[in-house]
Amino acid sequence: MSSPAENNIERRQNFRIDMEEEIVDILWRDNEGQAHKVKSICVDFSKGGLRLEHDFAILPNTEVSFCFHSTHPESKEVKAKVVRCVHLTNGKFSIGLQMM
Repeated sequence: MSSPAENNIERRQNFRIDMEEEIVDILWRDNEGQAHKVKSICVDFSKGGLRLEHDFAILPNTEVSFCFHSTHPESKEVKAKVVRCVHLTNGKFSIGLQMM
């Protein structure tokens, strides 16, 4: 397992694609086991993960599934883990996901 400093360096080296607020479906279970499926805004995407902007927080270490273009027949769900969740000044949350 790598240190947090190594993870930050690796994250910065990955090329990030501006997703121009592409809508992505995300699915997860909260601490009580209740399933949530919502649409969220994807801000950027890289080899290792993506960054979402959402109206409410998702706790770090939560496992989620996400899917672009869920109605497309060849669309695939991808597993990821929340690595950070930051409350923004606009009232939304920036949520960093690392693909698993």
